[in-house]
Amino acid sequence: MTQVPVAPDDARRAIRWRQRRRFVLLITLPGLIVGGASVAGAYGAGLLTRKPAIACVSAVVPAPARDSFDILVTNSNETAGQGGKVAKALTKRGFVVKDVSNAPDGVYIKRAAMIYHGPKGLDQALLVAAQIPGARTWNDGRGGSTVEVVIGYGFTGLKPVPPPPAPLPSEITVNVYNTTWRAGLAATVADDLASRGFHLGTVGNDPLRSFLPDDIAVIRFGPDGADAAATVQQNLPGARMQQDAREGSGVDLVIGNGFTSLLEKSQVPRPPKRVAPPAETVARPCAAG
Repeated sequence: MTQVPVAPDDARRAIRWRQRRRFVLLITLPGLIVGGASVAGAYGAGLLTRKPAIACVSAVVPAPARDSFDILVTNSNETAGQGGKVAKALTKRGFVVKDVSNAPDGVYIKRAAMIYHGPKGLDQALLVAAQIPGARTWNDGRGGSTVEVVIGYGFTGLKPVPPPPAPLPSEITVNVYNTTWRAGLAATVADDLASRGFHLGTVGNDPLRSFLPDDIAVIRFGPDGADAAATVQQNLPGARMQQDAREGSGVDLVIGNGFTSLLEKSQVPRPPKRVAPPAETVARPCAAG
């Protein structure tokens, strides 16, 4: 009788099949004999089923107030001035930045940022990390609730947020200056602005000694005062806007020779009604439960 040659792969598969069969028989037959157990019984007892995964639940808790703790900002990437820019942006969002510095040589953070905190600063760190996409928190055992933001090479900016509402008159400080020959005009205009809710700063003659023969008025403001200046301009639509390098959101209203009066109160646009933002929360890292 002629033997049909068997391919090496087929032979190896046949050998492996016989080995597995013997192994299964060695394992299952004693179990079937001893105690009269069955495969169905093993499944029923949960011996042959995978245990369900335990859900990991994050604890969502109220976030601490943004101005209730201090932040240290450290720049570890090669962008000069990055720390100052981040500090300024965080300050605008209501956080308190106590110090800005550069990281020592050799510190390399690949991700957007690392937020270091101690046992009492977890919620604070989570709140700050939510402002920086790609940031990660790390407990380094420091005391108190102060957190340190170390800006890394992956930093691309803070999380975009809606623009803040236009400031109310009560939130704006206005200096009123007179450049005309009419004595007491600055005081008169200042009183009118105060009756509309504006907070008054310095009232008197223009310290820059400007001469405005054709202007109704000039509104001076710095980079942070554009919204405040626009609110002031609503009371004097013909005023010319002039940005300078001042810090803060204070505004100067410099009265020119073309001034007659402020716009009637009834004609000034009313600010939109403010809606209180929802209370902030943070999600603590989940724990098995």
